Formats: sequence, structure tokens, C-alpha cells
Amino acid sequence: MIEAFEKQTVRQAEAKVVAEHPHGALMKKAAGEVSDTTVEFLLARDAKVEETRILGLVGGGDNGGDCLYALSYLAKLGYPCLALLLSGKPHEKALAAAEKAEVTIERVDLAGSARQIARLAARRARAAQVWIDGLVGTGVNGKLREPLAQVAAELTHLYESRSSKVLRVAIDIPSGIFTDDGRLPGPFLGADVTVTMGGHKSSCLLPPAAYHFGKVRLVDLGLQMKEPRLARLEAGDVGALWPVPGPEDHKYTRGVVQVVAGSSAFPLTGVMCVEGAGRAGAGMVRYVGPEDAAFAILSRFPEAVSGVGKHQCLLVGPGIDPKDSSRVREAVNQVVQAATSGIPLVLDAGAINLYTEITSQIPGGTLNHRTVLTPHAGEAARLLSALGAGGGRGGVSRAEVEASPAAWVQYLADKTGATVLLKGAVTLIASAGGTMFSQAGAPYWTGTAGSGDVLAGITAAVLAQHQARAEQSGHQLSASRVSAAVASAAWVHAMAARKAAGLPFALSDPESAYSLGAPLVATDIARAIPQAIAHALEQI
Repeated sequence: MIEAFEKQTVRQAEAKVVAEHPHGALMKKAAGEVSDTTVEFLLARDAKVEETRILGLVGGGDNGGDCLYALSYLAKLGYPCLALLLSGKPHEKALAAAEKAEVTIERVDLAGSARQIARLAARRARAAQVWIDGLVGTGVNGKLREPLAQVAAELTHLYESRSSKVLRVAIDIPSGIFTDDGRLPGPFLGADVTVTMGGHKSSCLLPPAAYHFGKVRLVDLGLQMKEPRLARLEAGDVGALWPVPGPEDHKYTRGVVQVVAGSSAFPLTGVMCVEGAGRAGAGMVRYVGPEDAAFAILSRFPEAVSGVGKHQCLLVGPGIDPKDSSRVREAVNQVVQAATSGIPLVLDAGAINLYTEITSQIPGGTLNHRTVLTPHAGEAARLLSALGAGGGRGGVSRAEVEASPAAWVQYLADKTGATVLLKGAVTLIASAGGTMFSQAGAPYWTGTAGSGDVLAGITAAVLAQHQARAEQSGHQLSASRVSAAVASAAWVHAMAARKAAGLPFALSDPESAYSLGAPLVATDIARAIPQAIAHALEQI
């Protein structure tokens, strides 16, 4: 499991360890990891040593010191290295080491205008195949100051306009990404790989900042930190969480999912939910919908059963036409019954828009952690606005949710009492007072019609399986168990999409950093679910 912490938490823990390791030992260790990682990624690109020019963007303090030491190691390996000093106070010992290793040193005239300095940095960057970002570290808050803000903006524009991409290596954290909640308040310099020190910073797991860290490599400094409030499940964690049937299990003890989806206007919407749930290990999937839709779904997935029956998780929403009053009434009634009985609920798509109508009929008027809401940013914005968020500004917009998803998903969890899965390239799972999970790894091809329905089906299946075991033991599912189960569903969905796109499951492989995979459809994701689960179980 990847655990992430606020910057200040890491800095405080790091200060104690640094005090116990004098003479720059930890800085040299960190620089060695930066050097090794750079070489590893260059080898994956088949880059020739003597033809690969490396530019170090050197700021002051420890971050700049890490950069200078890393350049000295790379220069000793034969790489042509230039250190562009963008601080009047570079780390003296690290600078001496770089000079001794014959790194070319260029001191920037900081009395010049920010525009002049940025243009100089761009000229040097244009001639390099690698940029090592040692401008600023986690000690800075807010936005980048000038001239570094202009430098970051100029280099970002240069990177985006180049036909042959350079390798961007960030030290500890990409310069300009200073918030703990994933927001991007100003110019920043993104990375293809970030070598982070001591502990993962929360912004490396939270979008939109997380989209600009690239691959993240952790340098273990032996820090001692309290239990995090943000985490990411990996394969072994999912394997340990995933319910595996035993010799005495049968379809009813393995978890039954009931799917209420589709309507006359959208008759086949439920098929991806049904298939996602079935392939994720549910003992049985029941479909409740229009007769013609049921026939079509059973033709596609004959293992499903048509009609209402006992179940351990109810999935409601995809394809529920708000104009179809009888279908809406049926969906709301089923949700209220499930909520009253205490079994897990997954409210997806159309059901999210029925939130007010649903809660008005639930005893107490609130949901609990066993109800999972699965909005994308647009649906989250509509629900937030309905809940009164945004005050007199006319509610909350999709753009606002996308700019600060961590804050808004937590707001939804706190306000509704539900577990909330906010879909995106990085999917966030939040509950009131619990650990937030951030799951990623799916190729961008995953944003396709029906993909969310498959995810809803996987989520319902894993909850039904956990609920079945809870019923057998006489316990109720805890909030932490529900959140972790939902996060494991998001992991399976992402890995199934990787498999469908022709990508490896391994996320840290440098060679996969440059692989885009192939287009896919939701059916491809559903069919790859068993392989993703098998991979997780193999990692236990």
C-alpha cells in the first residue's frame, strides 16, 4: 500500500533523521537515487551516454544540493551535464562536488528580468535531452515566485511544443506543486518521473496535481510517521482484500447482486453492470428491468437471472430515465428497501440525480457508509449544488470539482454520510472520518461509454461478497472495510482496462512509461476483470 502524507509531516520527520546523519549522507543518498533513476529511464529509451545532454535546474537549499550531487554522479558516468544556477545561494558542498566532477556550471544573472531569465533557461533546455528539476522543494508554500514562475511556464510551453520529448526528472516534488490537496494554484514544471524523499507527498496521489508527477520513486529514509489519511491500494493489498470462495461456498453465500438499470428509453444500459458484477465474482447477478431489456441482457449474459430476489448488494441507476415515472418509482422503492434493511447500495448515474427523492423516504433522511455514490465530476457538481454547496454563486461547477476533487469528494462524504467514489483518471474514494483512497493506473482509453457501468458492477460484486461473509459471521460491514472494498474495485477496473489496452500490470516499469496501449471498449474491460483479480491474488 502506498501511504501519502502532508508535506509538513514529512519535513518534520525528515528533520529528525537528518540530525542523526551528519555530513550530508542523506542528501548524497537521495542524489544517488535521482542519478540511478535517470539512467534507468534513459536506458529504457536506448539513449547513448555521450549524446545525452543533461540540464540541472538548480535552486537553493537541499533540493538544489540534491540536483548538484546527482549531476556529479551522472557526469562521472560520462553524461554531458550543465548546472544552471537559478539561486544566489547554491549548496556549497554539492556545488564543489559538481565542479570536481567537471559538470559545466552556469550562474544566472538574477538581476535580470524574469522574462530574460526564463528565455535563457529555455535556450539551455532546448539543447538538452534530460531536465532535472531541483528548483524548489517542499519548503515552499503557495505559488512559485519570480523568476522561477516564469521559468516553469516557459519550460512547460517548450516541453509541450517539442516533437521529441525530453525526460523530465523532478526531485522530491515537481516545482510549483506545493498544495497538499492536489490543487494547482499557479505555474509548475511537470515531470515524467519524480524521485521523492522520505515519504509520498499527498499531492502525488491527488488530482489534478497527481497527473503531473509521472512515475513516482520513493527514497526510503527510515522516517517514522503516524497513520496516513490518504492511501493507494496495490496488487497485494487487493489480493488480500478480495473474497475468495471456499469448498462450502455456493452462489448464495458468495454474494448476490441485484441490478436495477435501464428503462424504455435506454433498454440495454444494464448489460455492462451485469457483466461487470458477474465477472468480478458475484455468486449470482439478478437483473430487474423492462422485459425486452431483460431478454437482451440475458441473451448477452445468460448467467444472469431476471427478477427480484434475495441479494447482498443493490446496484441502481444506469439508464434510469427521469421521464419514466414508473421506472423511477420502482428504483426509489428498491433503494429505500435496501437502505432500510442495511445491505450495501451502489447508486450510480441516474440514481445520483434521485438523491433528494431517495433520502426523503429513508428513515432519518440520511445515507450511511454502506451506500456508495459513484459520480463523475459533472454528476458530483450537480449533487453538490443540490446540497447547497457553492452558496450564492449558483452552485458548484464541473470545472470547480475537477480543480479540487479531493476537497469536494470529502465534502460529499461528510454531507451525505455515504462512501463516495469520484470517478476520473485518478479515482478518489472518501468516507466521513476515514482514510481517503486514491486509485489510478488505467490508460486514458478507459474514458469510454459503458466503462463506468462496468466499474459500478465490480463495486457491487465486491460489496455483495463482503456482505455475504458479514452475514455469515453476524457482523456489519465497517466504514473502513467498505472504503477499502470500493478502492479494491477501482483497482480491478483500472488493471482490467490496462490488460484490455495491451499494457502490463506493472506500473513502475520504465519501459511502460512510454506505452500508450490501444483503444478499447467497455466490453473489453469487463472481459479482462478475471485476469486482473487473478493477478492480485498471485501477489498475496
